[in-house]
Amino acid sequence: MTKNELIHTLKNTLKIKKESIAVKVMKQAPSDIPHYKGQASPGMCALVGEILRDSSTWYATKDNLGCFEALTGTGTCENMPRDKYLEFMNEQNRSYPMHKNAEVLAQYYDRVDSFFKHPEVNGTGIVVGPLAGMDDPDLVLLFVTPHQADILSRSRAYLGDFTRGFGGMGGCIFTIRYTFLSGDPSFSTSDTAWRMFAGLAEDELTYTFPYPKLLEIADRIKPTAEYVNGFKSMF
Repeated sequence: MTKNELIHTLKNTLKIKKESIAVKVMKQAPSDIPHYKGQASPGMCALVGEILRDSSTWYATKDNLGCFEALTGTGTCENMPRDKYLEFMNEQNRSYPMHKNAEVLAQYYDRVDSFFKHPEVNGTGIVVGPLAGMDDPDLVLLFVTPHQADILSRSRAYLGDFTRGFGGMGGCIFTIRYTFLSGDPSFSTSDTAWRMFAGLAEDELTYTFPYPKLLEIADRIKPTAEYVNGFKSMF
């Protein structure tokens, strides 16, 4: 299935309302993609929200994202030292209590980092934009309802695999870092900032695919959707 056929399937068969957003890791700044101007704040979530509104495509580096978890999660930025990161997060925690106390906060992020490993730094930045305008991206972000996520997960099950789902604090950890490093799709509630700044509706999740694995199930989406929708109509 071609990219255009895939996009048609996502929009017209799966009936995803939002644009599919592609992410591509760059080893050097591209000559044909504009460098993002200024800084998206708080970070990748705001950049995604902007792209969903105006269909723009940008090359972004550490200078362009207030929170650069999307960059450390794709191997395009060095990790912040643990003590500095915890100091920053504790400042955030004092502004709004995300965790019970500093000890719990440290335990939380140690647990997260033990599971959601960081990739080695091997790039300079990421290109982010609509899938329609990007060739061979690394990741594709789909904004789906649980019903649509079920169809995608059943399509994967048809080929013998399942999809992990996550929830927690730190949207890019769950929507980008895990899938980029593992090579496995995942869906997530993400977190409040990601949901708000990306503009997700209350019934939408983020389902992240490595592009090749999305292509792999593309021709199963239509028959799976027909089965699922037919099954629902029986009851």
